[in-house]
Amino acid sequence: MKKKAILIFVVICIVSFALQQRSSAVEAGAEIEIIRPEVRTATAFAETRPVAEFARIPARVRDHKPGNVTVREILSPQTPGGAYNKSPHDNDGAVAKTSAVPMPGTSLSFDGLSNFDNINTYGLVIIPPDMTGDVGPDNYVQAVNALVRVYDKNGGALTPPFKMSQLFAPLGTPCSTRDDGDPVVLYDPLADRWLLSQYCNNFPPFRQMIAVSKTGDPTGAYFAYEFVMPNNRINDFPKFGVWPDAFYMSDEEFLGSDYAGAGLFAFDRDKLLAGDPTASYIYFNRPSTSINRQSNFLPSDLDGIRPPASGTPNIFVSYTATEYGDAQDAIRLFDFHADFANPANSTFTERLESPLAVAAFDPTSPGGRSDISQPAPGEKMDSNSDRINYRVAYRNLGSQESLVFNQTVRLAQEPDPYRGGVRLYQLRRTGTSGFAPTEQSTIGNNSSTRWIGSAAEDHQGNLAVTYNLVTDDKKPSILYTGRLASEPAGTFRSEASLVDGTGVQKAFGWRWGDYSGMSVDPSDDCTFWMTGEYYTQASQDVSDFTWLTRIGKFKFAECTIAPRSGVTGAVTNASTGLPITGARVSASVYSRNTAATGSYGNMVVLPGPYTVTAAARGFRSQSVAVNLTDGQTITQNFALMPVAVFENPTTQLAAESCGTNGAPDPGETVTIHIGLRNTGMVNTQNLIASLQSGGGVTTTGAPQTYGTMVVNGAVVTRPFTFTVSSGVICGSPVTLTLQLQDGADNLGNIVIMLPTGKPKIAFQQNFDRSPQAQLPPRWMRSAVNIDGLPDYPRNWTVSARRSRSGLKSAFAPDLNQVGLSEMVTPVFHIDTPSARLTFQNWYELETTFLRNRLYDGSVLEIKIGNGDWQDILAAGGVFESGGYDGTIDGCCRNPLAGRQGWSGRSGINQVSEFIPTSARLPAAAAGQNIQLRWRIGTDIGTFREGQYIDDLTVTDGFVCSCGG
Repeated sequence: MKKKAILIFVVICIVSFALQQRSSAVEAGAEIEIIRPEVRTATAFAETRPVAEFARIPARVRDHKPGNVTVREILSPQTPGGAYNKSPHDNDGAVAKTSAVPMPGTSLSFDGLSNFDNINTYGLVIIPPDMTGDVGPDNYVQAVNALVRVYDKNGGALTPPFKMSQLFAPLGTPCSTRDDGDPVVLYDPLADRWLLSQYCNNFPPFRQMIAVSKTGDPTGAYFAYEFVMPNNRINDFPKFGVWPDAFYMSDEEFLGSDYAGAGLFAFDRDKLLAGDPTASYIYFNRPSTSINRQSNFLPSDLDGIRPPASGTPNIFVSYTATEYGDAQDAIRLFDFHADFANPANSTFTERLESPLAVAAFDPTSPGGRSDISQPAPGEKMDSNSDRINYRVAYRNLGSQESLVFNQTVRLAQEPDPYRGGVRLYQLRRTGTSGFAPTEQSTIGNNSSTRWIGSAAEDHQGNLAVTYNLVTDDKKPSILYTGRLASEPAGTFRSEASLVDGTGVQKAFGWRWGDYSGMSVDPSDDCTFWMTGEYYTQASQDVSDFTWLTRIGKFKFAECTIAPRSGVTGAVTNASTGLPITGARVSASVYSRNTAATGSYGNMVVLPGPYTVTAAARGFRSQSVAVNLTDGQTITQNFALMPVAVFENPTTQLAAESCGTNGAPDPGETVTIHIGLRNTGMVNTQNLIASLQSGGGVTTTGAPQTYGTMVVNGAVVTRPFTFTVSSGVICGSPVTLTLQLQDGADNLGNIVIMLPTGKPKIAFQQNFDRSPQAQLPPRWMRSAVNIDGLPDYPRNWTVSARRSRSGLKSAFAPDLNQVGLSEMVTPVFHIDTPSARLTFQNWYELETTFLRNRLYDGSVLEIKIGNGDWQDILAAGGVFESGGYDGTIDGCCRNPLAGRQGWSGRSGINQVSEFIPTSARLPAAAAGQNIQLRWRIGTDIGTFREGQYIDDLTVTDGFVCSCGG
């Protein structure tokens, strides 16, 4: 099916060359399904300069005359397939009616970014534009491939066009200077912040770049993040949604040109808003049963300031269609519950009412991308009919919750001419009931095509949708329609035009925009803003690709401003009177951050009672109760008292009452030295720390005096003596709670988790004492060149070329002949079902550039008792980190073909690195003798360096000296 990703031409050449070296009949291997959440922390973080300070990029072309220009195409990792399959239904099942009531006209319409801006910036044109945008209280922000611009709400440009990479340049990574596109712009109405994102396809594993504004001013400074994706798949078509607990994202994952399923992400919103470098995401994978994409997933995106009920999961939307072999035409709904405190508790589950049967539709289009006819001399365009169009707009209407979205569907029965329409959905639910369709109509007819829509609804539930329109004699234009909530479902007002195109895209016409944008103004929750693509005759004359974009707004006259109240003010230092920058002011789910002036602007909330709290690091928080009526805005200033701050305490075991295993044991009395450092805003006068009983801690000693601790001074250490409760299970942690008191000032508690017992080592090897070219005593190795060729130096050895610690590690080369090399540990015994293997893993094994074909690979196997050798996963083990990369290819006689394994480069960079691998051994190993075996399988292709193993340890529960 159809899809798109930005892949520069040289990447495509490399991939094509690599694939030509292998059989063209290779089928994609089965992918690893993530049945439990996977967590990754940001790999790079920085703070940017204000966007308003970005220098205007010198123009490369100052006069735009007709002629040849260089084209940079946003390429696809696959050739779209899906030949026409005649629908079992004669036509779309719910064609919308048109009423005589006209849509309101635009109150503002102006040109946004265009390919002329790309010419000025890059010296070339870029297709498709993929325009997107969102509106805030004072601004409209638009992004295209590959520029961003900020406007005021009268259409005036506040910044020059700038590359999104300018936001990420301070990261200093290879991706920080790239503009690979797929842009997303979202405004967060609860926090008054902006999210800008694009992906990076520089090399696998690929990256998602996210910038979050420090305040509500999109021309200000941003927190910039780089996140490495959880696998080697291309994270194509990433789409975001704002939710109270996270920024949710979906992508369409590809292994080279093969569709591999959907990636589903929750990014830690609280940490992203706070500029915390440890911000992370939680990830699930939904594998595909086909290498061609058939449907997609999109997260819901909050509109308005009325949030969902506390704890409500984000709702992801997908669909099924009989043309794909599914049982019915239906909408599928999934709940993504993200738990950042305990990510293992996160879930991605289909809702009980899903799938929702809907009126019949046909999502197919002609094979390839040449679907929609333009008037001459335009070429056919891609309908993008295999996906739900961005966004899925969520709105809490008070008495009901609503989801609004759309997709392009086939209207004409025959394959040529293709006619598409916009299927608009509105799903609603009341209370805890399930969602049900209240609108499922297709806007269009058999003499025209409407496609790539974007839909939303205002706070009264009035619907609107914008889309492209073309006929045999009308050039592509941007139209919109809608209806009031009080008007009948299935009947829409007469269309209005945002702009009428007077030109066409001539060459590669199918690379029309892949998505558009419609959002609702948070200032009144009535005004719809939209953006889309078009051509004029003048832009068509310059080149085949000089597209333009349009931005505009309108509202239904019947819509009145939504209920709202406001809290405004500033936050200052109570000791100095100076403003506090970056303080967080919050009321329920609403929050604002202070600017350099200390002002937090206007925090817009629903009318009602709130506790408004101001907090900043190094200051004591302050809370005030308020009760706001509709239309009321109050001024609430805060003066925060500076306090000392103690974070990241150090611990050192100083004394034990029984044994000297270096760890507290159940029933043991120990002395721990706890080090504190003041990183707050004021010195302490006489800090006293008291160790509290509880959490496995008993018989605590006297409080300890730390005295005067200056800001950013040295670490001060004091001894604390206590007894570990005899009821604590050996290996379980105890919780140390220190209560801090500075005179009359209570500074709160510090909590320290301290493990008990000593890990029992069942087996260990670092290879440093073994002679080079050999293995340690009682280790075994074997090698075979399957074709009977001369004996290549394939075997595992001890090498000094690379190591993680010490001077040596175990190594085996990756050769260019078919064969196997094996390394086997001595036999050792496991007592408990909690045994864990850890080792440092460095590998560089042959793959394609995109790592979508794992030609040479390595596996880990286990032999339990007298049983057969099994893969660690097949035997019941689980990788906790550093697991397999995918399935070893079956094209070229690799003896391990079809098995999951390690391949490509270890780590997240272009140069291989040692990465920690941790695996829980199978529970069946308890009470058994076991062995471990590493095997490298190679095929007929080229060679790479190989694999190194270092610092191998198997732990088997814990040992406590006091008999715990």
